Amino acid sequence: MKASIESLGFDVSDIGIITTTQGHWDHVGDLAEFKRVSGASVHVSERDAPVLESGGHLDYRLPEGRGIIYDPIEVDRTIADGDTIRLGDTVLTAHAHYGHTPGSMSFSFSTRDDARAYNVLVANMNSINAGVKLLDSPGYPTIAEDFATTLAAQATMTPDIWVSSHAGQFNLHEIYEAGDPYDPTRFGDLAAYRAKVAEYQNAYDEQLAEERRAVR
Repeated sequence: MKASIESLGFDVSDIGIITTTQGHWDHVGDLAEFKRVSGASVHVSERDAPVLESGGHLDYRLPEGRGIIYDPIEVDRTIADGDTIRLGDTVLTAHAHYGHTPGSMSFSFSTRDDARAYNVLVANMNSINAGVKLLDSPGYPTIAEDFATTLAAQATMTPDIWVSSHAGQFNLHEIYEAGDPYDPTRFGDLAAYRAKVAEYQNAYDEQLAEERRAVR
């Protein structure tokens, strides 16, 4: 991550605000270090903040705790649905897309280049991790409802550009190779976005139906 930042001509000390779409370790494990070296403020979902501050110890899937698995992250500001994060002329709007974690967030913002303005969505795609239960989750009793609400909300969104937290979730390696010319529209396939949301909706429907059959 540090090398990628520097390859774009920036320094980690340029970071002013840190946020994340979710509280899983593979998304936040290095944030304490980036906060330390940059002095940035951390703005995260009010529902995932306790996980970050515990160093990953708190986990709804493990009521007894899992132990500290990364450096605890001091959260400077908690955010909720509709809150904004402003840095210079850029304003992110937070969308409570709960499910994948109790505090999963997507972010939207407007930007422009010389050609046009774009509405951009950083989508937290609502996949269900292996072992997660929708009907037997005492540490997260609203998980099934949260998944349903998020999937319905994401199905109505119409971004000009969309990306997500994992390359496969927005077909990165199918639409872009290193060295390709600048073309933001490669990330603007709305049909592909809707197909991804539908894919996760189908996976949710199938797992929910399977769990319901198992308890009959």
